[in-house]
Amino acid sequence: MQLDLFDVNLYIGRPTRELYAPVSTIDELLVQLDRQRISRALVWHVAQRDASPVTGNAMLSAAIAGQDRLWGCWTILPPQTGEVIRGDHDFFGDMRANRIVALRAFPELHRYLLNCVVFGRWMDQIVERRIPLLLSMEHGVTWPAVYGLLEAYPALTCILCDVGIWGVDRYTWPLLENYPSVHLETSLVALEDGGMEATVARYGAKRLVFGTGFPERYPESAILQLLHAEISDDDKQKIASGNLQDLLARVVL
Repeated sequence: MQLDLFDVNLYIGRPTRELYAPVSTIDELLVQLDRQRISRALVWHVAQRDASPVTGNAMLSAAIAGQDRLWGCWTILPPQTGEVIRGDHDFFGDMRANRIVALRAFPELHRYLLNCVVFGRWMDQIVERRIPLLLSMEHGVTWPAVYGLLEAYPALTCILCDVGIWGVDRYTWPLLENYPSVHLETSLVALEDGGMEATVARYGAKRLVFGTGFPERYPESAILQLLHAEISDDDKQKIASGNLQDLLARVVL
């Protein structure tokens, strides 16, 4: 079957460590998407992680301007420092103007705590506006931080990316059971023994969203895992793009 694929987890830019095929520009990324028959993507720029979130956010916005297949994620920092979240700017209006529909956080790498003491009422707005917060377990987020954040903001729309393998269900399933707005990105879920099928059987296909982890991982791997998963074709299409479309359609900016 041919799936309509909407990738929730990939980036552009040259990382500080060598990878097999990083892409520097949007044109290079679009070549990769066409090669893999990925119709749309939610993109971030590696400078948002490795350099400056302020500069990286601006680079991402410029890169995706005018692109009807791409939407962006900005990286957040504590509102108290006024670096990304500034009182004299309409943050959410700026998101809307720049095709930004989701946010990312790298608290360990950027030296802050991802909790209600730091983000307080501002994170309440993220919850109310249903803006997805993407947290990568490979890049600056710990499981205790995720559990603490969701305990403070139980209705937060959260997509956990790069979740790892080998017993990761022991971390993820309690979250899926207790927080209905938590979703898992699939690039590593399927590598767990029976991970995708078991998660769908227990919590339903709507809790999974397709991602490749490109350029950290080969896109072909994530695509083949979804295509050959022992779940219904309807569930495969929900995971491929339907679930992410639904999440983004609920965002209020």
